[in-house]
Amino acid sequence: MDMNRSINIDTRDFGKQEIPLSEVITFPKGIIAFEELTEYVLLSPLGDGKYPMWLQSVQKAGLCFIVFDPCELCSGYKPTISPEDMAVIGADENSDLRFLAIAVVPEDFRQATANLKSPLVINADNQQAMQIIAAEDYPLKFPIYKREGE
Repeated sequence: MDMNRSINIDTRDFGKQEIPLSEVITFPKGIIAFEELTEYVLLSPLGDGKYPMWLQSVQKAGLCFIVFDPCELCSGYKPTISPEDMAVIGADENSDLRFLAIAVVPEDFRQATANLKSPLVINADNQQAMQIIAAEDYPLKFPIYKREGE
C-alpha cells in the first residue's frame, strides 16, 4: 500500500473527505459490536489534535464515534495492556501508545460520558489499534463535563 496516496471517504458528519492512507487506523479485531469494520480515521473538526475528535469508519459512512483523550479527563489514567493485546497491535514497551475513550453524547451534551473501562489503544508507530477492557476499576460512564459543585 502506497502511504503517500490518499483515499476519499464518505463521513457521517462532514461529507466527503480526502484522507492520506498513512492516517488510516487498522483495528485487526474491530471494535466491540463492530468487529467486521476494521479501518477508521480520526477527524478533528476543532483543529488538529483538539478534542473531541470523530473516529470515522472508512468502510461505513454512518458509523462514527466521538472520542476523547481519557488522560485529559482522568489524571493518572493508565490502563494495563496485556502482552497478548500488545502483540495484536505490534507494540512493545518502547511503542508510542495513544488511548481514546468513546463518548456517549445525549441531546443535552453536558450529560456526555466517556467509557474509561474499554478504551481504544492505538500504536502510533504503525497505526494498529484495538479496544481493550481495562483490568483497573475505571468507570464505563465517566462524566466529561464537570457539574457545578463537583
